[in-house]
Amino acid sequence: MIEMSVDTTSTSWAAGQAMGTLLMTAAISAIVWRCTRGWRRADLHVAAAAKTPLAELRVRRRRTVAAVLAGIAVLGLVKVGFDYRPEARSAVSGTDPGVAAGAWPDRRIDPPGALGQYRLKTGEEAALYAALARGGETEESGRRTWYYGTAGQEVAAVLSVNTVEGDPGLAREKQQHSPTNEFRNFFAGAEARETAFFDAGPLPGRLGCGLIDTPDGADASLCAWTDAYTFGTLMLTDTLDLGAAARVTRDLRAATDHRS
Repeated sequence: MIEMSVDTTSTSWAAGQAMGTLLMTAAISAIVWRCTRGWRRADLHVAAAAKTPLAELRVRRRRTVAAVLAGIAVLGLVKVGFDYRPEARSAVSGTDPGVAAGAWPDRRIDPPGALGQYRLKTGEEAALYAALARGGETEESGRRTWYYGTAGQEVAAVLSVNTVEGDPGLAREKQQHSPTNEFRNFFAGAEARETAFFDAGPLPGRLGCGLIDTPDGADASLCAWTDAYTFGTLMLTDTLDLGAAARVTRDLRAATDHRS
């Protein structure tokens, strides 16, 4: 069986919805026209009862039906106008001001050594956690991961950042998908629950968070952000407060993605 993931934010989806509305409007108009055929073709007895010449009565009734059909058409077009609102692709909806379309900002991805209570793992310790997390698999192109601990936990935060500069596949995806579809696919894959969206902070793009189950059966917060150039995630095991997780993600994103 072939399974398809439908992007309900795409232009083609919006066009299909609009076409469906127009076809329904046309069908309703055809039914009204057909059902009023006998009424429009009034006979002499009806004209006499109405004390109106037959030709004039028929014209008047045709005009009445035409006005009803015009109203149906207007309502259909208004609905199409409200429904046809495709979301811009990620490659154009989360760009930096002053950066040309298709270009990338001058930046570097360099997470801080410390942020609040979190301390970055480095050297052999970081390499060990990375090897354990990958399970011997090679990390995907363009994605880099860092591990943060706290005074009470060896690993309390896992930061991953993927960039279009380092991953042509991500660049293609951002040309094809909207931010909404990126989040939908990501959180569905992570089996996240109670997802919510938050202010993305000083950098462009969008930010969302949810709760997930970790491999050892515990709960954790998982946040993700996306813009035209980046898809980043942050898993936090020391808080289940999504608002707090979003604040940490905003701060860590701003301290990691340095743009000139």
